Amino acid sequence: TLSSTTTMPPSRPQPKPRKRPNDNGADHREQNSSSSSATHQAQSVTTTLLRTKEMMQQELERVSTLNTTINDDGALLHDAKEEHVGMGGTMKGAQGAMSKLGRQDIRDAIILRCALVFYWIVVVYVLWTRIKIPFLP
Repeated sequence: TLSSTTTMPPSRPQPKPRKRPNDNGADHREQNSSSSSATHQAQSVTTTLLRTKEMMQQELERVSTLNTTINDDGALLHDAKEEHVGMGGTMKGAQGAMSKLGRQDIRDAIILRCALVFYWIVVVYVLWTRIKIPFLP
């Protein structure tokens, strides 16, 4: 039978690849190109973030101006409403005065008509008693 205590040979560390003298310049160029691309990417991200920051500042200014305008318009509407409510009492008073003047105008018209009728009755009576108009009894 096989025993379960068989040992495996110890694993050896992998040997590091040796650099060739010709490859040393190529590795340096790769590092330069990767660092320059990383620098380029960092600059690109920085530029994008600066543009985003500027856009957010402009939007904040626009919203602030809009908020001020809305508050001013709200105050104006509130003042107009208060003035309208105040005018309501004045309008009711003016409406009451107009109806009173209308009633008095009707009463004056009735009195004028009655006065004209009375005047013509007096004129006819005077003519009848003084002149004795034949067609009047």
